[in-house]
Amino acid sequence: MQNISTKRILITGALGYLGSETLRIVKECARDVLAIDKLDGASSSVQSLDLKDVAKTSQVIINFKPDAIIHFATHSALAYKNDFLHSFQEDFSATLNVLNALASMPDCRLIYFSSSYVYSGLPQSQNYDESSPLTPKHNFGIAKSFFEQFILRIHPNTVIFRLSSVFGPGHALHPNVILAFAKECLGSGSLTVWGRGERKLQYVYMKDVVDIILKSINVAPGTYNLGGDDYVSVKDTATSIAAFFNVNVTFLENKPEGETLPLLSSQKIKHALGNDIFTPFSSALNEYLKTLHTN
Repeated sequence: MQNISTKRILITGALGYLGSETLRIVKECARDVLAIDKLDGASSSVQSLDLKDVAKTSQVIINFKPDAIIHFATHSALAYKNDFLHSFQEDFSATLNVLNALASMPDCRLIYFSSSYVYSGLPQSQNYDESSPLTPKHNFGIAKSFFEQFILRIHPNTVIFRLSSVFGPGHALHPNVILAFAKECLGSGSLTVWGRGERKLQYVYMKDVVDIILKSINVAPGTYNLGGDDYVSVKDTATSIAAFFNVNVTFLENKPEGETLPLLSSQKIKHALGNDIFTPFSSALNEYLKTLHTN
């Protein structure tokens, strides 16, 4: 990680799934790190700060003088599904305060996380790149589409990642499909899947995400899809996990399945960083399940 060895890096949402895992790596490599989160007293290495506080947010950012801000502090897709207005209000207030603090720091790289949900509502019969017209139907996708345009208009020195489904090491506040399946196997010795498992997910391994995030401090500003090369059905995922833990899978065909989002093309980020930036899903899954089994 020589590209960040001379950098001062500020991480927001540092107690979340992506934030905490990124912080763990950054602490070992960067010149100086400031980690913040609105949760109070949860970690001695993370400073408590609610980004909705205008004065404190400005003071912290301006005093630290970061070379890069990795902005994880946003609500989840589930939060937007359950309470669109409140989630948007909080995220807008926090992001606006960060952008206001950056007004005098145009050279500071901002890294922001959008979502593959911006492609919700588009036909699943094709894949999409960053130039594809968006017509999001999901609350999360609508909000993220707005934030993408808003942030780039205010602070052009920004890299925005449209993330697909992340899995891997770290403390997941909202367990993803793979973690939920693994926990059920370990806890009950069986695995239950709603529906026939026809829903497809584009996974991306946590280790790859963190590596790409840190390398993105030096790539051209703009929007990048960040999804792995594999597009895997829930049935195939469940079958693989069940085989690893040697349990049986039961499909509840009368239960509704989740939404399938279209496949993202990640050629743009591959062109910037190389074609071998994603670990094959089967290898990443096996590596991750071994750690869960051991723990």
